[in-house]
Amino acid sequence: MYFCAQFTGMRKHIGLYLLISILTVFALDVQAQNQPDTSRTRKLSEVNINANSPQKVFTGPAVVQQISAEQIRELPTLLLSDALKYMSGVVVRDYGGTGGMKTVSVRGLGTQHTGVAYDDIALTDCQTGQIDLGKLSLENVSSIALIVGLDDNLFVPARLFSYSSLLKINTINVIPVKPFSFRVGGTVGMYGLYELQAGVTHKVRSKKRDDRLFYWNLSADAMRCKGDYPYTLHYGGVNDSVSYERRKNAETKTLNTEFNAVWQIDRTQRLNIKLYYYNSARELPSATIFYNSESHQKLWNQNAFGQVHYHKYFNDKWAYQANVKFNYDYTRYLDPDYLNIEGFLDNRYHQHESYYSNTALFTPFSEKDSLKHVRKLQFALAQDVFYQQMKANSLEYEHPARFTSLTSLSALFEGNRWNLNACLLLTYVNNIIKENPDIQDYIHLSPAIGTSVDMTKTLYLRFFYKNIFRMPTFNDLYYREVGNVHLNPEKTHQWDLGLVLKEAHLAAGRITVSTTLDGYFNIVKDKIVAFPSHNLFSWTMLNYGKVYIAGAELNTFWQYRITSKYILRLNGNVTYQKAVDRTDPNSKTYNHQIPYTPLWSGSASLSLQTPWITVTYALIGCDKRYALSQNIPANEVPGYIDQSITLSHDLKFRNDSMLSLKLELLNIANEQYEIIRNYPMQGFGLRFKVVYGL
Repeated sequence: MYFCAQFTGMRKHIGLYLLISILTVFALDVQAQNQPDTSRTRKLSEVNINANSPQKVFTGPAVVQQISAEQIRELPTLLLSDALKYMSGVVVRDYGGTGGMKTVSVRGLGTQHTGVAYDDIALTDCQTGQIDLGKLSLENVSSIALIVGLDDNLFVPARLFSYSSLLKINTINVIPVKPFSFRVGGTVGMYGLYELQAGVTHKVRSKKRDDRLFYWNLSADAMRCKGDYPYTLHYGGVNDSVSYERRKNAETKTLNTEFNAVWQIDRTQRLNIKLYYYNSARELPSATIFYNSESHQKLWNQNAFGQVHYHKYFNDKWAYQANVKFNYDYTRYLDPDYLNIEGFLDNRYHQHESYYSNTALFTPFSEKDSLKHVRKLQFALAQDVFYQQMKANSLEYEHPARFTSLTSLSALFEGNRWNLNACLLLTYVNNIIKENPDIQDYIHLSPAIGTSVDMTKTLYLRFFYKNIFRMPTFNDLYYREVGNVHLNPEKTHQWDLGLVLKEAHLAAGRITVSTTLDGYFNIVKDKIVAFPSHNLFSWTMLNYGKVYIAGAELNTFWQYRITSKYILRLNGNVTYQKAVDRTDPNSKTYNHQIPYTPLWSGSASLSLQTPWITVTYALIGCDKRYALSQNIPANEVPGYIDQSITLSHDLKFRNDSMLSLKLELLNIANEQYEIIRNYPMQGFGLRFKVVYGL
């Protein structure tokens, strides 16, 4: 009701889009009735988890990295952001501790350019434009995929084409095997970490129709962490004095609940419903300051959303899907020591978003030859509309709002030896401010094209170009201290050229190797850069006129099947990235690396699977970075290497239940390092996790 009251002026737009959607479904349905019944079974893409299977390599134009649930269990992971650290080209900005904010930047383009899709519907934050990945639990995740470029899957909302890179989190793609199952587990760790998880799943299959079923699951995850880990505070150079401190004001309490219901109406149509609620109360440790380690800032956050997805395949040629979502987010930040007239700072933010999307898919032909090569031609037309509004006591304007329309037309052609993918995205943005009715609107057309060529049976060449238009966030535009209503949107140009070696088999099939090598070049105009100043909630906004980003990524996977029960796996990646300010040749920062972007970074994991235990050694390394724009020694943040070991084992019982045990030895070298300057990360730590499932 709140949204309806605020959105009166936009009703005519919503009515128009609803009418178009209804007519589209009606037209497709009529056409389907006039054709022979050529319907076939069509399902959502399923993720089959098999510990012995080689890692999947994608050969389309897009650069795709995927982590399965099995790999997540082997790596030292507690939060979603922990798993992303093992992907190439990814910089996870971690502000320390379990409760610290965790955002992701891909290929130097900033956190706002990376979209997060939760079961193919985007998560959003109109206030900051970035998703705190520390809020998302790993318990329901079946796979994580990072897509840079043009995805081969066209049957998605237009919004998923509007990001430079897309993080896709899948939770409900696997139909349960058992009619009823549940799991309960917990994690304990050093520095006051306690986590409890529970979930239940129920499936009902129709007795009259084999293709009709319904299943639902409910899960909850509660965590508490004191976060008072020790660190060493250096007061000067190597020979200067030091003190041994403990992180203060770092306690975190979170609750994460999720409900999913899936109704497979028949072979051709499905309805998905998701309800999500998150609540957290976090103490925010301040930056480490000499002779003053006290901090009293606090942050409260509540997020609730509901989303509905429906799709129908009318026949082999036509398909349709619709998505509806409502999102509410509340944030409160309190600083009792803030130096102003009131003697404290108490900022409160309320966000509302209503979102509607519909997509039509047309496949003129799709066939397989005798060699199982697929020849396919597809077109998709998607229309998304969403309305965002924020209320806050710290904004320059009382009620900023934004209406956005996204229209995408995409095409895919798969030949015997090459693929071609293209997309046109039309963006219309209507900023709404009662106090300033003359605020500028924006219209932008973003093209993208990509291709991949099968050079041999295992070697592929790929290329893509993508243009992206990113609007400034509400904080960028309207925040009282740093906002600028005349701030220009960012415009990016991405190029990528890569080689893919797909599953080469050596030593009579006992060794499997896959490798990808990509070189890329990005240009960002009017780049908006945000980084924290004196605490985690106050940001400094900088606008670079132009940034050039050139880099290369190498990903490799090796699997050696020693025997049928002993398997050795190696995953590794390394990234070189030069991201420099090219705005003003007379500036002191010209051709300098932009803040918090390392020149070199990489990760590796070596896993030995045996009948008794799985042992994994994981390493994350990062070169030096600079905290400010000028690349001088005073602004340098040293590089680091973080090494961890995990031991895991699954006990299976006769009643088909299973007990999973996992021990994590974190940062075994006890190296003290910082990802963000003056926010020390945790040193050596222990975590133990146990999960029982039936």
